[in-house]
Amino acid sequence: MSAPVESAAVRHLYFSGEAGDIHALEFGHDASRPPVLLLHGVTGAAWIWHDVAQALGRRRRVIALDLRGHGQSARSASRQYATADHARDLARVADQLDVPALDLAGQSWGALIAVHYASGHPGKVGRLAVVDVEPSFEQAEDAVHPRPRLFNDIGEVLDWERNANPSAPESLLALWARQSVQHGAEGGWVRRHDPFFFERWPFRRDDLWNALPGLDMPSLLVHGRRSFVREPVMRDMAARMPDARLEILDSGHLVPLEAPQALAALLEEHFA
Repeated sequence: MSAPVESAAVRHLYFSGEAGDIHALEFGHDASRPPVLLLHGVTGAAWIWHDVAQALGRRRRVIALDLRGHGQSARSASRQYATADHARDLARVADQLDVPALDLAGQSWGALIAVHYASGHPGKVGRLAVVDVEPSFEQAEDAVHPRPRLFNDIGEVLDWERNANPSAPESLLALWARQSVQHGAEGGWVRRHDPFFFERWPFRRDDLWNALPGLDMPSLLVHGRRSFVREPVMRDMAARMPDARLEILDSGHLVPLEAPQALAALLEEHFA
């Protein structure tokens, strides 16, 4: 018999988004300070932040969102999945939280959404963290690397994730493997996101270089040393932001999954 998959205590929240409900996981309930919102990347979900959110939740209210079309959030029937669409969902979440400001951390596409939101809502973001992303892309939005669409069992999902994220803690890998899939209509297990993202990544149309100089809040940029994201590009990003620093961790691209303890330590310091 395999070992049970365990999670920290979480609350499930639902917000009203443009395309339907936005699902979120809440860790920590201290409302004396602005909440920290965590945004995942394409084909991810809130659960990928589990270990980081658990650490941050010891001192802060932490809310990890499922982006529209991902996890348990509603899918867009009209495929409205541009970065600006997600940023509008984020604005609706912020309005429903009814707080004057919040802190934001985003990984990959989530970081682009955070930058887009912060640039369009002056004074609404106290501190910002941008994890392993570039602000523009040379690849076309339909140049998506093939990924398996169907798994026979959870063991196959875990094997695939372990191979893709070799330094991730086994307990977090097991949790992520289980939460990243759902029963397929014809059997097996399928990814818990809109199949649209097997074909297109809309953020490839983004160019957010011009937004960076206007982000005057304290900002932390984090790069995974083994990621395909280019370190010189992230250094250039930090140099263009008025109050930013870059930290480098021994990780691949999915830093919250591969280096959760190291990332949590950086974010705890940044959001203190």
